[in-house]
Amino acid sequence: MPAATWRVDASRLRLGDRMALAWWAQRRRLDEGLRFAVIDRAAQSGAPVFDLPLHFPLSFEPDEGRALPDWDTGNLWLTVTNAFARQPQAGQFEHVPPAVLSQAQQLRAGRSSVGPRVLMHVLDDAPYNKARNWQRPQALALAARLQQAGCEVVLLNPSPGRFLGGLDRMLAEMLACDAFIGGDTGPSHVFSMLCADKPQLAIYPDMARDQRKFAAEQLALGLPLPWSSLPKRPDLALLTLRAGRQWVRQGWRWRYERVGRFDPVQAADQLLPLLASPLGRV
Repeated sequence: MPAATWRVDASRLRLGDRMALAWWAQRRRLDEGLRFAVIDRAAQSGAPVFDLPLHFPLSFEPDEGRALPDWDTGNLWLTVTNAFARQPQAGQFEHVPPAVLSQAQQLRAGRSSVGPRVLMHVLDDAPYNKARNWQRPQALALAARLQQAGCEVVLLNPSPGRFLGGLDRMLAEMLACDAFIGGDTGPSHVFSMLCADKPQLAIYPDMARDQRKFAAEQLALGLPLPWSSLPKRPDLALLTLRAGRQWVRQGWRWRYERVGRFDPVQAADQLLPLLASPLGRV
């Protein structure tokens, strides 16, 4: 395997950003023969972060302090969105740990239904850009609608801020499911590369506000497409949230915050035909 020829700093990247970087680095490896050494001070501190060299060992290696030119990724989502438009192909994981594969097999063996297994990440606890947040009652109504149609529905986070387990459990749940529903957050981007052969419904906010924010940069770079944080797969099913506001209690205070709303029936109607198509594993 060739040694890395460039270095990239992923220390401040969140999960979704890391997946965008992985998609782009993988494309550059395939097209240009490049490989990247990753600086990851977050991982070195012991924080539970997504390990790029572990899951993408052909595209990344841990940084060992060699003198390498730095890969300046600039505005990551703006650049990746335009790179994806030129080559609209989903990425893929380069390695999945055997323990994850074993756990996924156990989950499949323990299924409680013969119908499609749908994994849903209920995005109702985003700490920033809260217009991305769903209303949990609408997500539960969507789950009920899918169950009525014969699906088994698994919530990746059964309650706000509480997940079924760590990163390995999330990967195993994704491998064990037949379809995924998620919002504008990391798990949606992980699924788009780990399980690009399975249906995926993204329930996203309108991105016009962010696109206006980065419009000047887009113009300066001469890029045709605006900023977008959508998962990078060509067959993504998309439902756009309706913007709204509601009072939210935080401790003893109330705040009037931006929220997103969607129609559970519309969401189910978008996903169910995909489960019956050749793409779905039913």
